[in-house]
Formats: sequence, structure tokens, C-alpha cells
Amino acid sequence: MIVMNSSLFRKTILMTKTSFYLLIIIALATSCQQKQQAKNIEITAVHDSIAVIPFELEGGGSWGFKINIGHKTFIYQDIIPTVAGRHYFQTKEDARKVGDLMVAKMRSNGKSFPVISKQELMDMKIAGVE
Repeated sequence: MIVMNSSLFRKTILMTKTSFYLLIIIALATSCQQKQQAKNIEITAVHDSIAVIPFELEGGGSWGFKINIGHKTFIYQDIIPTVAGRHYFQTKEDARKVGDLMVAKMRSNGKSFPVISKQELMDMKIAGVE
């Protein structure tokens, strides 16, 4: 049978509790740091992933596009921008050209909402823009 001095026993328990709490604090700090690093990687991947996705409108013959950042749709464009009325893209290529221009503007100005002028549409020879 082992008999311990009560003050020695208390010191041992106190040291064990202190070591346990210190271990918990270190584990929490490490996991928080790792989570923040993983979050930064995810945000960077999402921001660098900008895609133009042309789509055919119901009824056929007309096109639109959407711009996704990661898996989320940032812009849904089913009509030609800056043109009065509801004019649709006549070809998939026209929709893609305008979408590509918008993405280029987003990349150059920090991914804010891009503005397209009627002159830019005319310069790209988008059908239906005069």
C-alpha cells in the first residue's frame, strides 16, 4: 500500500490540473490557427475561380450568360446590358464575348460589379446593338 503525504498529493493534483489546462489551451490555439489557414485557402480559391457560363433561353434561339464566382452565381444576364428594352443575345458567342469582357473588368477592378457601355457592345459587333 502506498501512502502519500497529503500536501505532496495536493501538489501533484495541482500540477496535473495545470498541465491539463495548458494542454487544452495549446490544442485550442493550434486548431484555431489551422482553421484560419484553411479558411484563407478556401476564400482564395473561390475568388480566383470566375467563370462565364452561356445558356440558351427557353424557347431557343436566344442566349444569356451567368458569371459564377466559385459555385455561386454573381451575375445572371439574360438580356443585352445597356440596351433599352429586352433584347436578347442572338448567339452563344455574343453572350460569351460580353461575359468575358465583364470578367476582365471584374478582375481589373477588384471583382466589383462591371459596367459595359453601348460603345463597347458595338465595338464587339454584338448582334442587335445599334
